[in-house]
Amino acid sequence: MSYLAAAVQRAPGLTLEHGVEKAIASIEEAAREGASLIVFPETWIPSYPYYHSRAADRQAFAASYQHTFQNSIAIPGPEWDQIAQAAAVAEAHVVIGVNEREPHAGTIYNTLAYIGPDGALLGKHRKLVPTLSERLVWGYGDGSDLDVYDTSVGRLGGLICYEHQMAPARYALSTLGIQVHASVWPGWDQLHPVIDAATRHLAYENACYVVVARETMSPDLLPTGTPFGEEPFWHASGGSAIIAPGGKYLVEPVTDTETIIYAEIDLEDTIESKRWVDSAGHYARPDVFQLHWNRKPKPPLVIDDE
Repeated sequence: MSYLAAAVQRAPGLTLEHGVEKAIASIEEAAREGASLIVFPETWIPSYPYYHSRAADRQAFAASYQHTFQNSIAIPGPEWDQIAQAAAVAEAHVVIGVNEREPHAGTIYNTLAYIGPDGALLGKHRKLVPTLSERLVWGYGDGSDLDVYDTSVGRLGGLICYEHQMAPARYALSTLGIQVHASVWPGWDQLHPVIDAATRHLAYENACYVVVARETMSPDLLPTGTPFGEEPFWHASGGSAIIAPGGKYLVEPVTDTETIIYAEIDLEDTIESKRWVDSAGHYARPDVFQLHWNRKPKPPLVIDDE
């Protein structure tokens, strides 16, 4: 079976309300082009926290964090329902990176959420390890929610940013038979060679399609008075791409423009790649190497009423 996949490369909305509006508009646009799968960048609602390395300026950092927290999204919740409804109207699978917070809780998570073509939440995955000073913004995922979903567009899963460097996480997705991988990142230029190496290798290693979604960003988009508004880290040129099983680009990385890129996905093409290397199949040696995955949820509170 074949279908059209899309990677959204747009600047974030910077607020929850504007982010939801932009998400809906992008879903509608991609659907008009015939896309059955639409992938958005990392923490695209309300935006990636570019300020995370500036905690030494406590007042400005606190104000920036407060903005991120207040504009994070609850899943489920009224803003989430609007995005889900847009996916249902488009009859498309949507994968979107968000800053997520639970209602009445005080922690933000870097979350990749999956929506089916009926608007139902297939699942969500919280980033396992925020990278470097990202740990000052996001909590840790517990690993229980990493999954692959059996859908009409193939067995669909993904990873967030530097999770792609976690070999056990990549292998875990291979054991679940992933066919289409959503790969979400910020749009910083310095990440271009890292992402090229990581995503093309993953397409080869797991014999799957990889849809790379990255945002564009500029300090010119910031409201007047934004903390750290003059810092160079607000510049992000994108770099979204779509990669075939085996590592060949179907759409090479696109930079310096807001756009939606498209490519045709044919799931039968994964078969030839797996003939060469099926990482969790004929190219595995479980008598030598085995992965132990503690997939149990790890809540901070367990109530024993007995």
